[in-house]
Amino acid sequence: MIGMTRTAIVLSASLWAAACATTDPCMTIMEERPLKSGIEMNSVHIIDSSLESSRIFATYCEGVRLGPTAQEQVESGQAPDIRTYKITVEQYDSQLTPTGTREVWAILRNHTNFPLMVEGRTQFFDSHKAPTEEATAWQRVQLPPKSIATYREMSKQSRGVDYYHIEIREQR
Repeated sequence: MIGMTRTAIVLSASLWAAACATTDPCMTIMEERPLKSGIEMNSVHIIDSSLESSRIFATYCEGVRLGPTAQEQVESGQAPDIRTYKITVEQYDSQLTPTGTREVWAILRNHTNFPLMVEGRTQFFDSHKAPTEEATAWQRVQLPPKSIATYREMSKQSRGVDYYHIEIREQR
């Protein structure tokens, strides 16, 4: 009797181990999408993935990515691309001031239920897209819950500033 019980236990353990060792060759995993790289002139770039991130659930089969569309994922009951935003850029632009310097601004929206502190800095460029001055110091912007706030910056030079690039990150 004891021998049969021991055999049953060993057989059960062997079957369980074999079931665990067998893996589905097609699996769905979450991929993080990389942050955008490069400088896009006259734009605002959120450089902190904690403020804005995008994830996609992708199916792989034997190392080959099988990419259903978001609509196909929803129809099949799978999770579609997931984008999370603490903040978004509602609007941005620039203008020349009466003294000839360039002023840039960006309206930021806080989507959370708590206050956020973010920082912004600007790099100014000439007509050939070459930097005209050092990037500005990081400037703090307080965003109350579920509201908007404006980041503003001005160039130091009064001539030859044609382009800009704004970077936003969470306060350090």
